[in-house]
Amino acid sequence: ILTTTLHKALDRVPHLLRALGLVWSASRGWTAASAAILVVQGVLPAATVYLTKAVVDSVAAIVGGGGDWAALRPAVLLAVLMGVLLLLDQVLGTVSGWVRTAQSEAVTDHVTGMVHAQSVRLDMAFYDSPEYFDRLHRATAEAGYRPLALVESLGGLLRNAVTLVAMGAVLLPYGVWIPLALLFSTLPALYIALHYR
Repeated sequence: ILTTTLHKALDRVPHLLRALGLVWSASRGWTAASAAILVVQGVLPAATVYLTKAVVDSVAAIVGGGGDWAALRPAVLLAVLMGVLLLLDQVLGTVSGWVRTAQSEAVTDHVTGMVHAQSVRLDMAFYDSPEYFDRLHRATAEAGYRPLALVESLGGLLRNAVTLVAMGAVLLPYGVWIPLALLFSTLPALYIALHYR
């Protein structure tokens, strides 16, 4: 089963590369911005976990020190920083939606232009063929969103991979086996994602 799933995933790689090329040629700036946002969004959960530990340690030091005001300042700064990270996550989610919308419009316009340019080059006899007309209709209707759907799936995979690596880096000081357990715990989800895509 695993080999079949892997072969199916590898068979889709050329289509994915063509879709990425199409999206990149249609909207280089929006695609680069989207990738940068995805990387930052992938790091934020690990940063939040790391700061949570630091906040808990600071609060424990305050309680252990009898409520010393000198120990309160670092805890407040860490809590504010954690709030900023959570706010940044929300802002990036909104900005990401805006970037995806702009990217979608650029790709749709680019693909529509490509379909129009190709249709002008063809002989009138092609328009009499129902099979060709059906293909033209499908290309016009689906080509604008299909490449973006593939790129968004790949973007989600990239974001999750960045989060996995960042979480592994955060957990590594507690033992090598914890990041390995985290990695192996993601394999069933990866299998399902590859199998049903």
